[in-house]
Amino acid sequence: MTMKTLTYQLKSTVFAAQACSCPCDPCACGDHCTCEGAEAYLGPRWRFVGDQIEEGIIADVDVSHRLLISLAQNRNGQDTNWHEVILIDDAATPEQVQALLDLFEQRQGSEVAHPERVPSTQRPVYLVPMHIQNIHGRDTLSVTFSKERSRLARGKANTPFFQEWTYNGHIAAQEPLERWS
Repeated sequence: MTMKTLTYQLKSTVFAAQACSCPCDPCACGDHCTCEGAEAYLGPRWRFVGDQIEEGIIADVDVSHRLLISLAQNRNGQDTNWHEVILIDDAATPEQVQALLDLFEQRQGSEVAHPERVPSTQRPVYLVPMHIQNIHGRDTLSVTFSKERSRLARGKANTPFFQEWTYNGHIAAQEPLERWS
């Protein structure tokens, strides 16, 4: 079988954040943050790695100004079973969604310290309200993942674990996509 080479040219930034009580804003330390106060976090666990595409083309599809994040959640701090979904900003067209999935789905997971670790099962994909804006010199992500405001783009509507999630906070830029492997 011959695999088609996917052509793309992107100007983009990879970013991340995770649930934690450490003084980092946001925490992007990865598994087992050792910062002072990290162990005090008692809320639901989540982590994400995302891509903010400023401009670009994937397989002749313009994907400029799109956002995509790989979000993982678990039920509590002791649960080691992470459930992942892919969230794409709800302004994306079906063609843009497919182009983004063709490029990123098998290359990026939600682990902040290891974004290249990709889940072995296909993840559900949702279109959600999401944007990044610069507030007082800091990039801030606003995203809402809820049953009322999300549209399933691919997968089963009754995924085994679905926890509504809202994030309005800083993101930690990891590196420009051009350097990301």
